[in-house]
Amino acid sequence: MMRLAQALAWIPGGKLGGDGSIAISRVHTDTRTLQHGDLFVALKGERFDANDFIGKASANGAVAALAHHGKLPQGMAGIEVDDTKLALGALAAGWRSQFTLPLIAVTGSNGKTTVTQMIASILRAWKPDAMLATQGNFNNDIGLPPTLLRLRAGHRIGVIELGMNHPGEIAYLA
Repeated sequence: MMRLAQALAWIPGGKLGGDGSIAISRVHTDTRTLQHGDLFVALKGERFDANDFIGKASANGAVAALAHHGKLPQGMAGIEVDDTKLALGALAAGWRSQFTLPLIAVTGSNGKTTVTQMIASILRAWKPDAMLATQGNFNNDIGLPPTLLRLRAGHRIGVIELGMNHPGEIAYLA
């Protein structure tokens, strides 16, 4: 669990709105998966703007939002930034820095998800609750940060899938 002020410290150029002592239990980009205590990350794409759903996120349990400047509703705690996708990556990197466990990174042209899940299955047999693994094929600059943000003190090892669709993405993810 992290505090909103701790998250702010990891996000360059972020502006705090509301109470920095709010506890954040999980981080999500989808309003349908939110639970009470979550931080909602309002990603913006070519055909959508999740800043429009911050109110729904709050109704679904989000206690704070990571939003674009000027988009955080009055009375909602959160962090305002220029680019929520980059801020999500910075938040994940900051959270990851709190843990010393080894991460196995799986990348390549084909078979990444299969190999990641095979390794995860073997490690689960060793210690069921001590391992973090990428869920599905969430392996890019939007999918990997939420995986890293699931790291907890009880984890002893992680298996992370890294995919790419543009030059330099693996270096960014690593």
